[in-house]
Amino acid sequence: MTAPPDMPKLPDDENVVFDFLGKINPENLPSMVFKLSELQQFDQEKPTVVLGYAAGQIGVVVWNLEPGQENDYHMHPSTEHIHIIIEGECEYTLGDEQPVITRAGDAIMVPAKVAHGIRNISDKRASYVAVTSPGPYEKIRVERPGK
Repeated sequence: MTAPPDMPKLPDDENVVFDFLGKINPENLPSMVFKLSELQQFDQEKPTVVLGYAAGQIGVVVWNLEPGQENDYHMHPSTEHIHIIIEGECEYTLGDEQPVITRAGDAIMVPAKVAHGIRNISDKRASYVAVTSPGPYEKIRVERPGK
């Protein structure tokens, strides 16, 4: 599936999958129960983000990182989100803080305007769910602390 017409330009170094948009539909209640594993899709060349839901008051995507891949350090000026690690081990940088190691079951709250980034530091695949607040999507890359 191609990007919806109202989708902002996305970075070329991310593989974005739109196939699930519309399948999770509040007017079809059985569709509201879904398997996260179906949104876990990987690409050897670049990180893969699978858009699961983008309607109403929240957005849900699953980021999938092969070993060494990352969702580079960036910020969102008007949206906040929670990241929930569902597989693997990653290094997470939030603001100017020292990176922390995150594993399946860990969650990170990310306020608007706070820079953050996540890198798969293991030799296995990693995935995390990002649940995003309403607002226009804008991703601004910034320099990682210590670089």
